[in-house]
Amino acid sequence: MLVKNFVFKCLGLAYILSITACSSGGDAETTVAGGGRGGVEYGFVSLSVTDAPIDNAIEVWVQFDGVEFMPSSDSPHQDPVLIIFDTPMSIDLLALQGTKSKALLTNEILRTGIYDWVNLKITAVKDGVMDSYIVLKDGTVHELDMPGGSDIGLTIGGGLEVIANTPSANTIDFDLRKSIVMTNPNDFQMQPVIKLVSNDKSGSIEGTVKLSALTAPSCSDTDPSTGNAVYLYEGNNVKPDDVGGTGAEPVSSALVKLNSLTGNYEYSFGFVPFGKYTIAFTCEADLDDQSTDDALNFSKTKNINIKNTRPVILSPNTFR
Repeated sequence: MLVKNFVFKCLGLAYILSITACSSGGDAETTVAGGGRGGVEYGFVSLSVTDAPIDNAIEVWVQFDGVEFMPSSDSPHQDPVLIIFDTPMSIDLLALQGTKSKALLTNEILRTGIYDWVNLKITAVKDGVMDSYIVLKDGTVHELDMPGGSDIGLTIGGGLEVIANTPSANTIDFDLRKSIVMTNPNDFQMQPVIKLVSNDKSGSIEGTVKLSALTAPSCSDTDPSTGNAVYLYEGNNVKPDDVGGTGAEPVSSALVKLNSLTGNYEYSFGFVPFGKYTIAFTCEADLDDQSTDDALNFSKTKNINIKNTRPVILSPNTFR
């Protein structure tokens, strides 16, 4: 059972991506997720997580302890709603690439109205306890440390609407390529770059890349299983650039992986908000350091318009 409380809590400034406010406390309320209460005052919210991958890791585990919702300043109910999981959820975000996701809440009952932000309660502290951690390709395991710790949490702005007696599904998209920072050889910080996406206002992109593009002389190596990624940029006709630096910043990325069933090297993006995008391929993604301005080689670009929830399918010749 999930326990829901109205709490008094002032959030720290770190990771707050929109304006927040402290509210006075109220009476505690306990409900069961997916219960029958609806009507004009309540709706049902489902919340999942997904991720955009990182090159040098094989697992990225994050411990989720709960979720908090902050009503809009225009709402008559100004108490934040805190939902604490009875048992913390440990999720390997690297297992949730493309269109895969993992549910945090299913048909949770919330009052109708607009919520200005969602705050994820995460435990990621370097204290000798493996709550959140990363497993590298060499087999070494390192704790993830989020500056400010679990007292601050991780706040996502952008707004969430709960409609009377209506279910809504939303997905929290982690971009691990931007979110995991190696400060020292054995120290990894989690500085999450995330967005909240409405499932019914987003689509997906799927495609394949020719083997010749994965092993070209300009690639970082000749291994088709490493260093290959597709970058996604907001807007059409964008000149592609690396993560960080001074050029265009990708909004997401996808690794190119061999599908053993089809024999093709495939990639996919899930939960892409409706809009116009530019897509480009690089076989030097493993050289992309977000703390520096890297001169990566990119393929020719392609414009994509996401207008509905149907997947956009791209041919192997897209990046020729």
